[in-house]
Amino acid sequence: MNQMETYYVVRRTEKKDEEFAVIDAMSLDEARAIFGVRHKADKEAMTEGEAFYIFQTNEMLMLDENHRLVFPKGLMSIIEKW
Repeated sequence: MNQMETYYVVRRTEKKDEEFAVIDAMSLDEARAIFGVRHKADKEAMTEGEAFYIFQTNEMLMLDENHRLVFPKGLMSIIEKW
């Protein structure tokens, strides 16, 4: 039986990465679907080069000295605009 897990959503912009949301879901796919519904306007407002990263909270969210995400181990879903 699956249990709820917590997923971070990090927003990447031209200047920095930042924690954007936390989503409780049964799987990474479900977290991505929930993000798509809850943050549809944010997703549609993305500009070229921006991205959202969704990943399980197995580790603490870490940013480097340039305010960029230190990618955690494990699965991640990426939503980006080219």
